[in-house]
Amino acid sequence: MRRFILIAIAFLSIVSCSTARYLVGPDTSRMKAIPGLRGTVDAVEYRTKERGLSRRRLVAYLPPSYYRDTLRLYPVLYLLHGARGNEITWQDSGKVFTGLDSLVLEGKAEEFILVLPNVNNYYGEKDYKNGHAVNAVRAFWTVDGVVEKLFVDEVVAVTDSVFRTIPSRESRAIAGMSSGALQCIYISANNPDVFGYVGAFSPYYYPPVSAAGNMDFYGGIWPKLRRQFAVSPPVSYDIMIGNRDFFYPHICNISRRFEKNGFSHRLTVIPDGHEWTAWRAFFLQFSSTVFK
Repeated sequence: MRRFILIAIAFLSIVSCSTARYLVGPDTSRMKAIPGLRGTVDAVEYRTKERGLSRRRLVAYLPPSYYRDTLRLYPVLYLLHGARGNEITWQDSGKVFTGLDSLVLEGKAEEFILVLPNVNNYYGEKDYKNGHAVNAVRAFWTVDGVVEKLFVDEVVAVTDSVFRTIPSRESRAIAGMSSGALQCIYISANNPDVFGYVGAFSPYYYPPVSAAGNMDFYGGIWPKLRRQFAVSPPVSYDIMIGNRDFFYPHICNISRRFEKNGFSHRLTVIPDGHEWTAWRAFFLQFSSTVFK
């Protein structure tokens, strides 16, 4: 019953702000001209094996030294958007490029490649419309495992083939907010040998009913976590939540269960809600700890 109530509250909150921002796809070209950026923005289209869809796109932010030090390899942070998002939402609403620039300038973070993928589920080529942000209610209730199952073979593989990355578990991090946090939890649990760092910002640990057709991916989170922490324990596992977030009681229970199972993790609680002010703060904190 408690789980149902939490999902219902989240659903009603999403319904209240469910207008899609980009109806025909985001304009990634304008991101390359953001004033003051020290690094480089690159948009990459790649082929996908999804049924009814031929191509997808990701946006990458390359550190300032990338084109100067042409022999250097870089770690990668994959940052997943939530409902009503797409591959540019983290920059549009969270200003992550300038935030990362500041961290590196202040010596608080290592240089790494930041990858923003599009993890929405689309109903084929016509619906995709160059990666538009779908209605939030639909985005949440179509989290079904199709996109997530292909994440490593497509998003990670494309990133490693296009950019100069360090293709190892210790040099890969995955994080996300809200429904993107749910996705990153399961992507990392199903691929414990791929990601060394996990950051779940305002997450919920149980998938919606839409995932019923892919329970090989979205089922059995606790056995998968036990395997992840026993066989390939994360370098760090961060769970971050605001104390006014509707998922806060759920995350307190999850953290206690982590402790009971002996899963090493870091719980961060700040005075905020299910909001961009919280997610930007979580991104900055997480970015300052990875790849150290």
